[in-house]
Amino acid sequence: METIQSFAQQTNLATLLGLHLGLSLFGSIATCPIYNLPIYFFGIWAYNYHDSNAPIKTFTGVLALSIILDVLWFILHGGGPHEESGFVFCMVMNIISLIGKPITVFAGINTIQSRGDSFQVGGWSEAPGAFPGAYQTVRDGNNDEFA
Repeated sequence: METIQSFAQQTNLATLLGLHLGLSLFGSIATCPIYNLPIYFFGIWAYNYHDSNAPIKTFTGVLALSIILDVLWFILHGGGPHEESGFVFCMVMNIISLIGKPITVFAGINTIQSRGDSFQVGGWSEAPGAFPGAYQTVRDGNNDEFA
C-alpha cells in the first residue's frame, strides 16, 4: 500500500485522468462498463474547478466505489459475447484502467491535501444547496418593521 501511495505522490492527477480517459475511450469500442467514461470526464472538470474542494472529493469517492463496481462487472460479464469483435481488446483496456484506479484515488487524495483540505466524509453542511451552519430566520412574523 505504501508503494502505491508513494507512486501516487510522484504522479500528476491530470496525467492519470487523461490516461484513464484514453483507456476508457478505447475500451468503449465493444461491451464495457458504461460508468467509467462519465466518471473520468467529471474528474477532469473537478480537477480544474478550484472554487471548492467538494467536486474533487466527490470524484475521488466515486472513483473508489467504481473499483468495486469494476470487479463486479468483470465477474458478471467477463466471459462476454465471444462473437463480438474487439471484446478482448476492450477488456484489456478496462483491466489496465482498473489496475491504475487505486493510484488515481491516492493521487486524488494528495490533490485534495495539497489544496489544504482533508479527505473526510463531510456532514450535511457540505451537501450542494445546504446551509453552512444552522438555519437562519428569514423574517420574524412578530416584528412590525416588515409589516
